[in-house]
Amino acid sequence: MAEILITGGAGNFGRTLGNALRQKGHSLRLLDLPSCDFSFCDAWENTRVIAGDILKPETLPEALEGAEWVFHLAAILPPASEEDRRRTFRVNVEGTRCVVDACDSIRPKPNLVFASSVSVYGDTAGHSGLIRPEHPVNPDDLYAESKVEAEKVIGASQVPWVNLRISGIAVPEFLDPPEPWPWKREQRIELVSLDDVVTAMLNLVDVKALLNKTLILSGGRTWQVTGEDYVRRWGEVMEIPLEEMSFLEDRNGWLNWYDSSRSQALLAYQKTTLEDFYAQLKVAVDEATAE
Repeated sequence: MAEILITGGAGNFGRTLGNALRQKGHSLRLLDLPSCDFSFCDAWENTRVIAGDILKPETLPEALEGAEWVFHLAAILPPASEEDRRRTFRVNVEGTRCVVDACDSIRPKPNLVFASSVSVYGDTAGHSGLIRPEHPVNPDDLYAESKVEAEKVIGASQVPWVNLRISGIAVPEFLDPPEPWPWKREQRIELVSLDDVVTAMLNLVDVKALLNKTLILSGGRTWQVTGEDYVRRWGEVMEIPLEEMSFLEDRNGWLNWYDSSRSQALLAYQKTTLEDFYAQLKVAVDEATAE
């Protein structure tokens, strides 16, 4: 079993990944800001909490000591990422540089897994085929720009890395719809279930052939629908009519359909079909409305 550090370990993604890793027997270090609530892991065995800041180098040696893998999730996410360019680049780019430099300073160097995003490709609506990992990057918002720059930091380092360009993550929770949904009605979209992203990362720990490669993580063929198709079906489960929800009109969102054949072959993570997701969502809605 491995010693694993998760930056951003108190966030939704970090908590879910951490729980799955510990259930597999891995030992964890969870690094996040001192203001975060770490009570979720009070009963977790073989788990150490480091309340700190990736931008403060003195935080990182303790977190990294003996770590074999680092899952770097810490970032400013949309929509907050679009409000302050300086803050977004400081956390997403300079924070990544601090993590990379700290990893590079220890021996043996840990393997670094970077949670990037398919947003780096920008508006790909004019591309008729599937988007592949080598598709040119063309970021068109601050979040995507920061991910492109962070990828450059990692790629130029001497630290063994895996760069995961993750599609929009679908979580089966009882939530209000976004206003608007971040895509056009007719746009091709392909999300990925949170459970499947976590499965990919769990399996990655055992696949050293992935080092120094960029992969796309996406839902697979059953998730390849139009924006309107997805929202209509989501609305049926949530009992919200399509007519009450809105879409982007003046621009395309950055989602498309992806070629995830390579990541699926290596990581065997696409376990949740789109219909499975809607079924999970229905359970979540029923539980929430029964309270």
